[in-house]
Order: sequence, then structure tokens, then C-alpha cells
Amino acid sequence: DKNFSNTDDLSEKSLVSQDELMTETLAKVLMKQKKYVKALEAYRILSLKYPEKNSLFANQIKKIQMLKK
Repeated sequence: DKNFSNTDDLSEKSLVSQDELMTETLAKVLMKQKKYVKALEAYRILSLKYPEKNSLFANQIKKIQMLKK
């Protein structure tokens, strides 16, 4: 029907959480780009997402904090 107009905001429904898109590769790229704040956030998200790798991510977080100083 040509007279039908959709007033729903579909863009809001299609948003994906940043947590879902976070990967180890992205975190490594952020580190190499020296985007330490974003890299810290990435590793914190990953540590919650993958608790079995928590010690690895904790080491990366410490490394980033040292680099920030």
C-alpha cells in the first residue's frame, strides 16, 4: 500500500551492544593504535564475557595502565 507510512524508528531496534561486538582482535588493534582508554574498556568487557581468560585480560589491563603513565 503506497499510503502506508511507517512511523516506527527501526534504527533504534537494530542497535547492537558494544559488548557483543568486542573481540580480542579489536582490543589488540586498539592497543597498537595507542587508544588505551578504549583498549582498557575492551579488556574489561572481555574479562566479563570470557571469565575463563580473566587472568590473561587482567595482565593486559595492567600492561595498558603502565603504558598510560
